[in-house]
Amino acid sequence: MISLKGVSKSYKGITIFEDVNITFVPNKWNFIEGVNGSGKSVLLKLICGFSKPDTGIVMVDNYIIGQDYDFIQNAGICINSPDFFNNLSGMDNLLEIAKIKKIVTKNEIYQFCKLFGLVEDINKKYKYYSLGMKQKLRIIQAIMESPNILILDEPFDALDKQAKQIMQNYLNDFIKKENHYLIYTSHSNEHKKFADVIYSIDAKTIKEIKNVE
Repeated sequence: MISLKGVSKSYKGITIFEDVNITFVPNKWNFIEGVNGSGKSVLLKLICGFSKPDTGIVMVDNYIIGQDYDFIQNAGICINSPDFFNNLSGMDNLLEIAKIKKIVTKNEIYQFCKLFGLVEDINKKYKYYSLGMKQKLRIIQAIMESPNILILDEPFDALDKQAKQIMQNYLNDFIKKENHYLIYTSHSNEHKKFADVIYSIDAKTIKEIKNVE
Protein backbone atom coordinates (compact mmCIF):
# COMPACT_ATOMS: atom_id res chain seq x y z
CA MET A 1 0.00 0.00 0.00
CA ILE A 2 1.20 3.49 -0.87
CA SER A 3 -0.92 6.20 0.71
CA LEU A 4 -0.96 9.86 1.70
CA LYS A 5 -2.89 10.64 4.87
CA GLY A 6 -3.81 14.23 5.72
CA VAL A 7 -0.88 15.56 3.67
CA SER A 8 -0.45 19.30 3.25
CA LYS A 9 2.46 21.02 1.54
CA SER A 10 3.38 24.64 0.96
CA TYR A 11 6.27 26.19 -0.94
CA LYS A 12 7.42 29.78 -0.50
CA GLY A 13 4.16 30.63 1.21
CA ILE A 14 1.97 29.09 -1.50
CA THR A 15 -0.21 26.12 -0.55
CA ILE A 16 0.22 23.31 -3.07
CA PHE A 17 -1.68 20.54 -1.29
CA GLU A 18 -4.12 20.70 1.59
CA ASP A 19 -5.30 17.63 3.56
CA VAL A 20 -4.72 15.13 0.76
CA ASN A 21 -5.90 11.56 1.39
CA ILE A 22 -5.25 9.07 -1.41
CA THR A 23 -4.16 5.46 -1.81
CA PHE A 24 -2.38 4.09 -4.86
CA VAL A 25 -3.35 0.70 -6.22
CA PRO A 26 -0.87 -2.13 -6.82
CA ASN A 27 -0.74 -3.89 -10.19
CA LYS A 28 -2.36 -0.95 -11.98
CA TRP A 29 -1.34 1.96 -14.18
CA ASN A 30 -1.70 4.82 -11.64
CA PHE A 31 -1.77 8.09 -13.59
CA ILE A 32 -1.39 11.56 -12.06
CA GLU A 33 -2.84 14.42 -14.08
CA GLY A 34 -2.87 18.16 -13.60
CA VAL A 35 -2.04 21.37 -15.42
CA ASN A 36 1.54 22.63 -15.44
CA GLY A 37 2.44 23.94 -12.01
CA SER A 38 -0.36 22.05 -10.25
CA GLY A 39 2.08 19.97 -8.22
CA LYS A 40 2.57 16.68 -10.10
CA SER A 41 6.33 16.61 -9.53
CA VAL A 42 5.87 17.77 -5.93
CA LEU A 43 3.51 14.85 -5.32
CA LEU A 44 6.04 12.38 -6.73
CA LYS A 45 8.78 13.89 -4.56
CA LEU A 46 6.57 13.57 -1.48
CA ILE A 47 6.02 9.88 -2.23
CA CYS A 48 9.76 9.34 -2.68
CA GLY A 49 10.79 11.30 0.40
CA PHE A 50 12.67 13.93 -1.60
CA SER A 51 10.26 16.49 -0.15
CA LYS A 52 8.62 16.32 3.28
CA PRO A 53 4.96 17.13 3.99
CA ASP A 54 4.18 20.04 6.31
CA THR A 55 1.47 17.93 7.93
CA GLY A 56 0.29 14.35 7.49
CA ILE A 57 2.19 11.21 6.55
CA VAL A 58 3.24 9.23 3.49
CA MET A 59 3.05 5.48 4.08
CA VAL A 60 4.56 2.72 1.95
CA ASP A 61 3.59 -0.79 3.04
CA ASN A 62 4.16 -0.69 6.79
CA TYR A 63 6.62 2.20 7.07
CA ILE A 64 6.36 5.99 7.13
CA ILE A 65 8.53 8.06 4.82
CA GLY A 66 10.66 10.48 6.82
CA GLN A 67 10.25 8.54 10.07
CA ASP A 68 11.06 4.87 9.57
CA TYR A 69 13.07 5.55 6.40
CA ASP A 70 14.19 8.85 4.93
CA PHE A 71 13.32 7.71 1.41
CA ILE A 72 11.09 5.18 -0.30
CA GLN A 73 12.61 1.69 -0.42
CA ASN A 74 13.03 -0.66 -3.39
CA ALA A 75 11.83 1.95 -5.86
CA GLY A 76 12.94 2.96 -9.32
CA ILE A 77 12.61 6.71 -9.70
CA CYS A 78 12.64 8.92 -12.76
CA ILE A 79 11.62 12.44 -11.77
CA ASN A 80 14.27 15.05 -12.47
CA SER A 81 17.23 14.14 -14.65
CA PRO A 82 19.77 12.18 -12.59
CA ASP A 83 23.15 13.82 -12.17
CA PHE A 84 24.86 11.91 -14.94
CA PHE A 85 28.50 12.76 -15.59
CA ASN A 86 29.02 14.40 -18.98
CA ASN A 87 32.51 12.97 -19.45
CA LEU A 88 31.56 9.39 -18.60
CA SER A 89 29.93 7.00 -21.03
CA GLY A 90 26.34 5.95 -20.58
CA MET A 91 27.46 2.55 -19.29
CA ASP A 92 29.98 4.03 -16.86
CA ASN A 93 27.29 6.34 -15.50
CA LEU A 94 25.01 3.36 -14.88
CA LEU A 95 27.83 1.40 -13.27
CA GLU A 96 28.51 4.31 -10.90
CA ILE A 97 24.87 4.18 -9.77
CA ALA A 98 25.03 0.37 -9.51
CA LYS A 99 27.95 0.63 -7.05
CA ILE A 100 25.62 2.03 -4.38
CA LYS A 101 23.52 -1.10 -3.82
CA LYS A 102 25.69 -3.63 -5.63
CA ILE A 103 22.73 -5.78 -6.67
CA VAL A 104 22.92 -5.54 -10.46
CA THR A 105 25.73 -6.72 -12.74
CA LYS A 106 27.20 -5.08 -15.82
CA ASN A 107 25.73 -7.86 -17.96
CA GLU A 108 22.26 -7.28 -16.52
CA ILE A 109 22.58 -3.56 -17.23
CA TYR A 110 23.70 -4.40 -20.77
CA GLN A 111 20.52 -6.45 -21.28
CA PHE A 112 18.38 -3.43 -20.39
CA CYS A 113 20.42 -1.31 -22.80
CA LYS A 114 19.78 -3.93 -25.46
CA LEU A 115 16.05 -3.93 -24.69
CA PHE A 116 15.80 -0.16 -25.19
CA GLY A 117 18.09 -0.01 -28.23
CA LEU A 118 20.92 1.83 -26.52
CA VAL A 119 23.70 -0.73 -27.05
CA GLU A 120 25.32 1.09 -29.99
CA ASP A 121 25.59 4.29 -27.98
CA ILE A 122 26.19 2.98 -24.47
CA ASN A 123 29.95 3.58 -24.63
CA LYS A 124 29.63 7.14 -25.94
CA LYS A 125 30.15 10.00 -23.52
CA TYR A 126 26.91 11.26 -22.03
CA LYS A 127 27.55 14.81 -23.24
CA TYR A 128 27.07 13.59 -26.82
CA TYR A 129 23.69 11.97 -26.13
CA SER A 130 20.51 13.15 -27.83
CA LEU A 131 17.40 13.86 -25.76
CA GLY A 132 16.01 10.44 -26.67
CA MET A 133 19.22 8.68 -25.63
CA LYS A 134 19.27 10.60 -22.34
CA GLN A 135 15.68 9.55 -21.67
CA LYS A 136 16.50 5.90 -22.32
CA LEU A 137 19.40 6.15 -19.86
CA ARG A 138 17.09 7.69 -17.24
CA ILE A 139 14.63 4.84 -17.70
CA ILE A 140 17.33 2.17 -17.49
CA GLN A 141 18.70 3.58 -14.24
CA ALA A 142 15.18 3.45 -12.79
CA ILE A 143 14.44 -0.16 -13.72
CA MET A 144 17.84 -1.89 -13.76
CA GLU A 145 17.75 -3.01 -10.10
CA SER A 146 14.34 -4.67 -10.51
CA PRO A 147 12.38 -2.55 -8.00
CA ASN A 148 8.79 -3.34 -7.06
CA ILE A 149 7.82 0.35 -7.22
CA LEU A 150 8.27 2.63 -10.23
CA ILE A 151 7.70 6.36 -9.92
CA LEU A 152 8.07 7.92 -13.35
CA ASP A 153 7.63 11.55 -14.38
CA GLU A 154 7.01 11.73 -18.15
CA PRO A 155 8.60 8.32 -18.92
CA PHE A 156 7.56 8.46 -22.61
CA ASP A 157 8.97 11.93 -23.20
CA ALA A 158 11.51 12.22 -26.08
CA LEU A 159 11.20 8.52 -27.02
CA ASP A 160 10.64 7.45 -30.60
CA LYS A 161 7.66 5.29 -31.54
CA GLN A 162 9.52 2.00 -31.17
CA ALA A 163 10.97 2.92 -27.76
CA LYS A 164 7.53 4.04 -26.54
CA GLN A 165 6.12 0.64 -27.46
CA ILE A 166 8.97 -1.13 -25.70
CA MET A 167 8.33 1.03 -22.62
CA GLN A 168 4.62 0.26 -22.67
CA ASN A 169 5.27 -3.48 -23.00
CA TYR A 170 7.80 -3.40 -20.17
CA LEU A 171 5.41 -1.57 -17.84
CA ASN A 172 2.53 -3.91 -18.73
CA ASP A 173 4.70 -6.84 -17.70
CA PHE A 174 5.92 -4.99 -14.61
CA ILE A 175 2.47 -4.42 -13.11
CA LYS A 176 1.55 -8.09 -13.51
CA LYS A 177 4.06 -8.98 -10.80
CA GLU A 178 2.67 -9.38 -7.30
CA ASN A 179 2.46 -6.18 -5.24
CA HIS A 180 4.18 -4.01 -7.85
CA TYR A 181 3.32 -0.32 -8.12
CA LEU A 182 3.48 2.00 -11.11
CA ILE A 183 2.85 5.71 -10.60
CA TYR A 184 3.43 7.95 -13.61
CA THR A 185 2.67 11.26 -15.30
CA SER A 186 2.45 12.26 -18.95
CA HIS A 187 1.55 15.42 -20.82
CA SER A 188 0.09 13.28 -23.61
CA ASN A 189 -3.42 11.84 -23.70
CA GLU A 190 -1.92 8.99 -25.72
CA HIS A 191 -0.30 7.72 -22.52
CA LYS A 192 -3.12 8.76 -20.20
CA LYS A 193 -5.33 6.20 -21.93
CA PHE A 194 -3.20 3.38 -20.46
CA ALA A 195 -4.36 4.37 -16.98
CA ASP A 196 -6.39 2.05 -14.80
CA VAL A 197 -6.64 4.69 -12.08
CA ILE A 198 -6.45 8.46 -12.62
CA TYR A 199 -5.68 10.91 -9.82
CA SER A 200 -6.50 14.49 -10.77
CA ILE A 201 -4.79 17.42 -9.04
CA ASP A 202 -7.09 20.42 -8.74
CA ALA A 203 -7.62 23.21 -6.21
CA LYS A 204 -4.95 21.96 -3.77
CA THR A 205 -6.39 18.49 -3.54
CA ILE A 206 -6.27 15.20 -5.43
CA LYS A 207 -9.31 13.26 -6.54
CA GLU A 208 -9.56 9.74 -7.92
CA ILE A 209 -11.63 10.08 -11.08
CA LYS A 210 -11.20 6.72 -12.75
CA ASN A 211 -10.72 3.21 -11.43
CA VAL A 212 -10.91 0.29 -13.83
CA GLU A 213 -11.44 -2.91 -11.87
